[in-house]
Amino acid sequence: MKIYESSGIIFRTIKYSETSIICDVYTKEKGLRSFIVSGVRSAKSGSKAAIYRHLNIVDLISYDQEAEKLARIKEISLHHHFQKINTDVVISSMAIFILEVCRNAIKEKEANPDLYTFLEDWLLYLDSTQPISPLVHILFMTELSILLGFGPMDNHSGETPYFDMMEGIFCEYHDNSDYILDGEDSQNLYQICQTDRFTVGKIHILKPERDRLTDNLLKYYKIHIPGFRDLNSLDVLRSVL
Repeated sequence: MKIYESSGIIFRTIKYSETSIICDVYTKEKGLRSFIVSGVRSAKSGSKAAIYRHLNIVDLISYDQEAEKLARIKEISLHHHFQKINTDVVISSMAIFILEVCRNAIKEKEANPDLYTFLEDWLLYLDSTQPISPLVHILFMTELSILLGFGPMDNHSGETPYFDMMEGIFCEYHDNSDYILDGEDSQNLYQICQTDRFTVGKIHILKPERDRLTDNLLKYYKIHIPGFRDLNSLDVLRSVL
């Protein structure tokens, strides 16, 4: 059987039998893949299970199984040892939220190197930045939506001040629809869309408006991604920001 080498991000790990796990990894070379890993939860495995912790960036060599089947990993090593993500509660909560968004949004079982690099760069940014802007998770969702093909159109103006979540555009009307943001939320969304991770800290939006914009962006994802679920990490993130 053929093998391949790839970097990857651990998306999810679940227990399987007494000593094994099933691990979902978003790989640079093959997209989203699932692996069965035997013996890592046994008393003799030592710290082997730690490398499969969600969020970890790894380098792996795997047998090239069909995308829908469970494959096995031949070799694996840690690509980057997180510092702040493993120790800072705010940054950790932000990273877990971002990971859960990705687990819900990314279903591709084929390679997308640009998307992979985008995610890896974001995790490395979180691990090297402090203090972190409370708007970072909102910026991430806007940038990811662009890569996934449904990002907000850059057409905000005095004539089109309201964001229509169904169409992904700023429009001229506001008819109290649950899918059209009011002027304040639309302006805040536009501001964030015009910045990047290195300058987003210059924008100041109060917590109630941040929370409302987060909720609306999650609704936006649900509109455009079938099966996108509520996030377990949202309440934790809100409690630390």
